[in-house]
Amino acid sequence: MLTQSRWIRWTTTAAVLVLAGIAAVVSFRHMRELAVAHSEDELAAALLPFAVDGTIVAASMALLRASRQGARGGVLPWALLIVSSLAIIGANVAVAEPTVTAMRRTRVLTAAAVGGRLGRRRLL
Repeated sequence: MLTQSRWIRWTTTAAVLVLAGIAAVVSFRHMRELAVAHSEDELAAALLPFAVDGTIVAASMALLRASRQGARGGVLPWALLIVSSLAIIGANVAVAEPTVTAMRRTRVLTAAAVGGRLGRRRLL
């Protein structure tokens, strides 16, 4: 039987993974659409979101490792995390419909995507 602490950890992990999955799909679609709109071929357009997300994962893992060792992490992982997050925000905003309702929706999705990525590190 799971203890209360383990139950909380498993529930938190499951929730973070579901939200991260949703954010990843939305982010992938927006980045791919932006790449195709700027004349990238299908392969490059499909790989670009993985490159950006992979950078975020690598930077997050480096920061998590440093944090667990009592350090703050270096400038490079923080810079990569910030630049990659800004790239995601830029892609989400760039493909948004230019209406007030669509912009609100895009802002919520962008906040969810970036918040999910940045929050995962803190929650897990």
